[in-house]
Amino acid sequence: MLADRALEAGIARFVDIEQLDNLLARLDFAGAPAPDLAAILRELALGLRSFAELKSLAATNLLPLIEQGTGIRLNDLAPATIRLQGGRSTRVHYDHGKPPWIASRMQDFFGMKETPRIGPNKTPVVLHLLAPNQRAVQTTTDLAGFWQKLYPTVRRELMRRYPRHSWPENPC
Repeated sequence: MLADRALEAGIARFVDIEQLDNLLARLDFAGAPAPDLAAILRELALGLRSFAELKSLAATNLLPLIEQGTGIRLNDLAPATIRLQGGRSTRVHYDHGKPPWIASRMQDFFGMKETPRIGPNKTPVVLHLLAPNQRAVQTTTDLAGFWQKLYPTVRRELMRRYPRHSWPENPC
């Protein structure tokens, strides 16, 4: 009975909808079948008596149950984060029907020659290269081409705006 009422109330009442959407987009990108959210919520509600109990349990267990139910190694096919050359990890954003993307300071990409690729089809990740003010200077899926063609112009502009930062002539 609790599960039926919970389904009527909507799953968003029991889990962070942004995290759920991100997980579902990751599963879609990895080529996994869409999970049966109603069945998972029913399984989670077994033995519980209130929405408060269900919300507390769902907050920590719902997303892992969805991931485990797919039978795939999601972090191999659609990783939640990518480690960049400078050692920083950045979150991978997934949107339905679009390639995955990451955003980080341009300096974090220094030393990288190629665009990171993920997923079963080795899809290039869309890179949002940020200036020190955290605004995108360039968006690309061709990091090597950016370093060769556009970086010299961008470098001159950024050197004027941010003289305290390092802007090497050859970043890779």
